[in-house]
Amino acid sequence: MYLIFRCAGCGRHLYAEEGVATRTCPCGKRIKLNKVKVIFRAEDEREAGEMVRALQMEGRDMTGFSPAG
Repeated sequence: MYLIFRCAGCGRHLYAEEGVATRTCPCGKRIKLNKVKVIFRAEDEREAGEMVRALQMEGRDMTGFSPAG
């Protein structure tokens, strides 16, 4: 089971496997998972990644990620 939550520092949506103690956001903030508000739960890593991508794209008027170059 994977937990989907937001970073308190930058607001980015993240996911982490249930049972781990901490997760470090790309912004550098170390998040204690026992203190976060869980937004969603996902069965597997693929589903969690899809949920995070959908949440990140929400309200940004973008159709998705584009390849570099």
